[in-house]
Order: sequence, then C-alpha cells, then structure tokens
Amino acid sequence: MKVIGLTGTIAAGKELVREELQKRFNCYYVSLSSIIRGELEKKKKSFNRATLQDLGNHMRKSYGHHILAKLAVSYMPRDKEMMIVDGIRNPGEIDFLKKTFGGDFKLIAVDADTQIRFQRVLSRARSTDPKTYEDFLKIDQRDQGSGEKPFGQNSKSCMEKADFTLMNDGNVQDFVLKMNEMLQKI
Repeated sequence: MKVIGLTGTIAAGKELVREELQKRFNCYYVSLSSIIRGELEKKKKSFNRATLQDLGNHMRKSYGHHILAKLAVSYMPRDKEMMIVDGIRNPGEIDFLKKTFGGDFKLIAVDADTQIRFQRVLSRARSTDPKTYEDFLKIDQRDQGSGEKPFGQNSKSCMEKADFTLMNDGNVQDFVLKMNEMLQKI
C-alpha cells in the first residue's frame, strides 16, 4: 500500500492534489489538522489558524514531533490501495511515516507565489483563514517555521524533504498536467 504525504505552503493547492489522487485511487484520507480540530471541538473551544498551530505545537512538544502522524496512521484502515496524509507541518511527522512505511511512503510538496496564495485564501473564505495580507504573511511565516521551536510548524523544512515538488502558479489545467507527470513516477 502506498502512503502519500502532502505538505506545502498555505493555499498552494494541496487540496487539488488530494482530489486528483482520490479520483484515481481507492484512498483513505486524513488531514493532520482535522486531528487538532477534533481535540479543540472536544473542549468546545473556538479556533482559528493560530489556535490550530498552537495546539499542534503543544501536542508535538508533549508527545513527540511525530504524534499527529502517529495518530493519523492509527485511524487509517488498511483495506485501501493508498493512504493520503495531508497537512504535514513538522519533519518529525515525515520521519515517522518514512520509518513506518519505508519506500511505500512518498512526500509531495505544493507551493505557489505568495500573492496568488493570499488571493486563494480570500476566495475560499474559510473562517480560520486570515483576512488581511499582513495577517496572512504572519501566519504563513509561522507555518513555514519562522520563530518556531523544533516541535513547531516548519512546512519549509518539510518541503525540502519532499520526493516531488509541484508549483501551482498557473491555472488548474496546467497543474493537473504537472500532477499527471508526477503520478507516473509514483
């Protein structure tokens, strides 16, 4: 069974990759942030992206850098041809998945220009997303590891460990073509 990890910058297009994989393969999908959201919902706490980042950091600090990946894997059934683990933000999560699945694990990074990503954030209008460019830059820099401790967010380091990197600065059709080329290599 293949295990695909998805990492990348905020609003770069990880969701498009997931959707394309789900069209082509019998997949199970889990987002690491959904694990964090579940914890916040149990506590009946409201949240935004910063709250999610804070709790993810707390969980990694308390239980190990790999904890979110470990929890995700424990939820996944083994009866599918592929598992997708989305939202990898700490290198410890990658290390855990590589150790657990060996050569069956592949990490895909997705990136795009900052201005393009901010426009996508505005158009998707999620309640947890920043509303101003300044707030977006602040959250984006933290997400990429700026000022973070080793147990914190560090999508930049995660992207450097990727087996494949997709740039998503164009239209959806061009991006799907890039994904098709990458999928042939997987």
